[in-house]
Amino acid sequence: MIETVGEGSHDGDPARGTAALQKGIGLLEALSEAGGTASFSELVRASGLPKATVHRILAALLERGLIRFERRDDRYRFGWKLIEFARFAQADLDLPTLIEPELVRLQVQTGETVFVALPHGPDIVCSKVLETRATGGISLAEGSILPGYCTAAGKAILAFAERTLRPAMLARLKLVPHTARSLAELPLLDAQLDIAKARRYAVEDEEFAMGQRSVAAPILDHSGRAIGALAVVAPAFRLTTERLHEIGADLLKAAARITGQAAFSQPETRRSAMTTTRARCVVETQAFLGEGPVWNEAEKRLDWVDILAPALHRSDPTNGADRTVELGELVGAFAHCSTGGLVLAAQSGFALFDPQTRLTTPLIDPEADKPNNRFNDGKCDSRGRFWAGTMDMGVAPGAGSLYRLDRDGSAHCLERGIGISNGLGWSPDDRRMYFTDSLARTIFVYDFDAESGTITNRRVFAQTLDHMGVPDGLTVDAQGYVWSAQWDGWQLIRFDPDGRIDQTINLPVPRPTSCTFGGPNRETLYVTSARIRLSAQQLAEAPLSGSVFAIDGCGRGLPESAYHYSPG
Repeated sequence: MIETVGEGSHDGDPARGTAALQKGIGLLEALSEAGGTASFSELVRASGLPKATVHRILAALLERGLIRFERRDDRYRFGWKLIEFARFAQADLDLPTLIEPELVRLQVQTGETVFVALPHGPDIVCSKVLETRATGGISLAEGSILPGYCTAAGKAILAFAERTLRPAMLARLKLVPHTARSLAELPLLDAQLDIAKARRYAVEDEEFAMGQRSVAAPILDHSGRAIGALAVVAPAFRLTTERLHEIGADLLKAAARITGQAAFSQPETRRSAMTTTRARCVVETQAFLGEGPVWNEAEKRLDWVDILAPALHRSDPTNGADRTVELGELVGAFAHCSTGGLVLAAQSGFALFDPQTRLTTPLIDPEADKPNNRFNDGKCDSRGRFWAGTMDMGVAPGAGSLYRLDRDGSAHCLERGIGISNGLGWSPDDRRMYFTDSLARTIFVYDFDAESGTITNRRVFAQTLDHMGVPDGLTVDAQGYVWSAQWDGWQLIRFDPDGRIDQTINLPVPRPTSCTFGGPNRETLYVTSARIRLSAQQLAEAPLSGSVFAIDGCGRGLPESAYHYSPG
């Protein structure tokens, strides 16, 4: 409803004109809230005004060109006069001045040189600079033009350009090496931009000048396009790799405050009850986004991925040993293959991968027409088919889908309109399949036909409240209970087969990501975690973020199924 001033003033009374103006503005706001297009009846319902009043005001707005009416669908839309107003407003918008309070905050917080970068063709221009007073700090002049491909600010802006336009943009770049660390190949830069978009911030490690590092977060407009970037630059000896990513989280929050976009949740402060936990750290790492743990029974090892490194981890929980295999692109999930090696749900689609030779064999890309999407989680069913879901890297609602990769290498879409595809699992009797949409804070359950691999009758299995965290990865135990990691919730939740909370286990990290059973008789529950976008203060409170944890006494898990690839 739109609040309006009460009627009753007489003609010529200034209050009457004010009331009419407020109603007109209210109708424009209602049109905006409707997505910029609405029918007459929709505007009447949204405004709560009498039909005659709405008709009269719309006629005045039409006459002034503030709205237009299109007969092809009998709907109102904004008029060209408003676009003209917006053009003048944008021309007069002084972005660096609007950002200055956040720059001051960041300069005090980091003690380093901070600046606003604006796009300048393929380069960036340093529009507003606050230099550090610290010894050895980086000096940067306002108005300096820097290359976009080898600076964090430039990468942040390039990463959030329209994805379909990126190939043409990169083709125009001349990758002149500034240091031995400068990127010399466009495919490597393209992969780095995808990682920056998934992380929501970009880093640069001595690519522009030796002994210097930088980190930047994009400032986004309403469409998700970068109109600038907030950046911190400092000597490499002070801006360590670890601190680089801590500051990245702070920059992301500052950019969100500037645009009013709280695109990502933040964990609650650790509650006192969480200072004690049954979980013990068995692999101490600093993964950005640890995910998809799979117990390797043959090697008695826990395999998992750091999606945003990107890397495959092969960990021994008995002694904490951890070996990584670098991956050439974002990989959201994997499974072991019955013939050896792995099947990947990667940025470029499904592929086979040999960790020993690092040879990748593409299978199929079901979303080749959706360059903004990536795979986020996956798992094999009992018949050797690999299931994996996608999400938009900018977290656009409804952009994700759920796919089934059959044994012959063909892919089939089983579900669309997903926000953030996440935790998958099946009941012990193979009659139910669970699938999580983290954006909806919901675990769904389907009727599952194991023979055909079809799902039907989707319904809500469980949902979580804000203070509980967001459901992420999951596993199902031998009793049919569903264990769900709660992102930003500091806990695991076990749901009974009817979707009721049966048990919670506190964890020493705010962002557990997934879990699986492993070890002797599959009686140990392993939990992966993340440290991405956690501030320095939050990491001080949870220093083990990004590590792997083990919990005993949780029952027994179901065996992991492998992908049975048999083409032809």
